[in-house]
Amino acid sequence: MKTWYPEADLVIQHPKIYTVAITCDEVKEGKTDFPIIEDGGVAAKDGKVIAVGTAADVQRFIGEHTQVIDASGKILTPGFVECHMHCKWTGEQMLNLDFNGVTSRQAILDAVAEKAANTPDGVWIEGDGWNELIWEDSQEVITRRELDEVAPNNPVFLLHMSVHTIAANSLALEACGYTKDTPQPEGAEIGHYDDGELDGLLYENGALQPMLKTKPALTDDEHLESLVLIGQRLNSFGITSAIDANLNYKQMHIYNEARKQGKLSYRANLMFYLDPQFGSFEDNLRRLEEMDCVTGFGDEMLKLNGCKVTLDGITAAFTAAMNRREYRQRPGYYGDTIYTQEEIDALVCKATELGWQFGIHTIGDMSEDRALHAFQEANKIRPVKELRHYLIHYQLPYEDQWPIMKELGVGVCLQPTLVSQMGEEPLFWPEQVERFQSPGLMFKNGILAGGSSDSPVVSPSPMLGMYYAVTRLDETTGKTLSKGDESKVTPIQALIMWTKNSAFFSHDDDKMGSVEVGNFADFAILDRDCFASDDPTDIRDAQVTTTVLGGKVVYEA
Repeated sequence: MKTWYPEADLVIQHPKIYTVAITCDEVKEGKTDFPIIEDGGVAAKDGKVIAVGTAADVQRFIGEHTQVIDASGKILTPGFVECHMHCKWTGEQMLNLDFNGVTSRQAILDAVAEKAANTPDGVWIEGDGWNELIWEDSQEVITRRELDEVAPNNPVFLLHMSVHTIAANSLALEACGYTKDTPQPEGAEIGHYDDGELDGLLYENGALQPMLKTKPALTDDEHLESLVLIGQRLNSFGITSAIDANLNYKQMHIYNEARKQGKLSYRANLMFYLDPQFGSFEDNLRRLEEMDCVTGFGDEMLKLNGCKVTLDGITAAFTAAMNRREYRQRPGYYGDTIYTQEEIDALVCKATELGWQFGIHTIGDMSEDRALHAFQEANKIRPVKELRHYLIHYQLPYEDQWPIMKELGVGVCLQPTLVSQMGEEPLFWPEQVERFQSPGLMFKNGILAGGSSDSPVVSPSPMLGMYYAVTRLDETTGKTLSKGDESKVTPIQALIMWTKNSAFFSHDDDKMGSVEVGNFADFAILDRDCFASDDPTDIRDAQVTTTVLGGKVVYEA
């Protein structure tokens, strides 16, 4: 009897396939090998993989209506998964002036001047992504008086790449009610010149929020356009799934509208944000209890992922919370967390009781310790391993934390590009630089490390992130951040970070992050075999030629 084979919607022939067919438990046990298929083939139907093997193996699934892609000379990987970024925010910034990677202070002022010359008086001018640490002409931060000179008739605010600092001109400051006598917000700072006048610099959420709430709100069409724009950008990098952090009710409703209109081109996993900007600690506890749904609610394109808290700030603004060592540049100063130990314990325990996954932004080791303590308390209510609580950034890893993390199954979302491009080495003690945000140490010690970017802080390109994870290169100094190989990962481990490992944090590692029968038909096709190369620049320079989401091509170069 002749065997019947279903007609595939899509067949991709002749790539070298990196299946990443491995479990997260195996990764934690130290395994990193998985099947790699030369002259491979994959077939998809109804959004799922129905066959993986050689090109000859999948030939039988080609029918009259099958789309066939010849990927000879290329490689195919699972669609890349981003476990921590700000998709909606990045899309909004794509509507503004983009200063990411700009290495000239004067170039930024010139761009604002040009924009002002072509913008009606009174219309706000927004820019994003500036980083004084990479400016080659001067590393003196741009302040109010300079912005007043280049844009005297338009409110201007420029958001730092860290998204923890704003530089604004006089009209923008006046619009949100700031004067030289405005009291300092708790846990934040309004900057002043030596003469006491406002310098236009705002640090941390308490100072940023009045500005962000004063600027004109996006229209409904602009909100939807921002999700379309970021989707196109993510797809161009081979990304098919992302966790979007720091979302409020309105932003989640916008996502739902985009889903209904068919405008999502990546699997969006939403993190509900609990932050002082939304009220007191008690207010955020109430917001948790008022949510009608929890982690996992949604479908394969849009679902609730969990709750996110920012427990401390950033090192550059001296708002990260240190514990074991004081700030290198501020003797005797350690900083503090945004929530007390008792408050973060209560938030995490309540979320755990209700069934929420919890991700915590931790830069300094004090915030890491307090987050882990909260996870231990929550584990008394319900096994944390089930909900997959995790740390975001985990900038300063210490050995005494790892037994707790392994016991509770706590993973980390790392951002190698952020570490390599921020230029923060002078802010840390030498022994801290050797290990901060170290993917290699995580692999070696059985802690699951996912790959991410924290975009819009840096580019969401997975290939760039993998390159920095492999090299540990500090772009601002040209030196490596690690003396040896302990903190680095292999190219294959880097690939695992942006596929199987990252899928863990959205509870999707059983259905994506690997090319296996039954999984989502999400793929990235690259122009070269960068994972077998001895030259890590091949990873950096590799280009995505095709991205497939649910068996449908969403990007072609």
